[in-house]
Amino acid sequence: MNALRNWLRNERGFTLAELLVVAAIVGLVMAGVFVVQQEGQQAYLLGSNRVETQQNARIALDLMTRELRSATSLVSLSSGTDITFKVCEVDPANPNHIAIPCTNETTRQYSLSGTTLNRLDTSVDNVSRPLIGGVQSMTITYYCVADITGAYTIKAPPVASPSLVSVIKISLTTVTEETVASGSAGDQRALLESTVTLRSSTTKPTSC
Repeated sequence: MNALRNWLRNERGFTLAELLVVAAIVGLVMAGVFVVQQEGQQAYLLGSNRVETQQNARIALDLMTRELRSATSLVSLSSGTDITFKVCEVDPANPNHIAIPCTNETTRQYSLSGTTLNRLDTSVDNVSRPLIGGVQSMTITYYCVADITGAYTIKAPPVASPSLVSVIKISLTTVTEETVASGSAGDQRALLESTVTLRSSTTKPTSC
């Protein structure tokens, strides 16, 4: 009991060597925790930005190809990043039937402005609204298919005669909409491509 009382009453502090050893051990533990936390944060950033870039590209490309397949005519092919066409809207009084010939056409337009892909739908209003952001590049290639040879000929925009175009290829590259350092874990890119054969081009031109 006397030894325990003496030990409890001992007010001797720690030596400098003991403090240095404890500081070194704590530093090593904190360094390990920091590395684990940093790796986890980078993995989360990589995954979330990859999902965002792929989702943006997929949403835009799916919508563009679906509407182009049902296009009744091409209106303007002014550039490789701007396309305007008409689609036939379903009659609200008869939603299961589309009149042929179409009696209710509306205009769609997709145009790239900076890193934002805009979409115009005249059935809603006449205002071009952002569809997705983070677009690094978009290239629309127009092809004319000759009836005799079946050869594909690229029509460089602006296309003076949109009716000659029967096949359209869309290439879309998206990045995250967040500001990230180039080459970092969050600097993700997604490239999606789709080729559309227009239903409106039932008759092919004899020559392109």
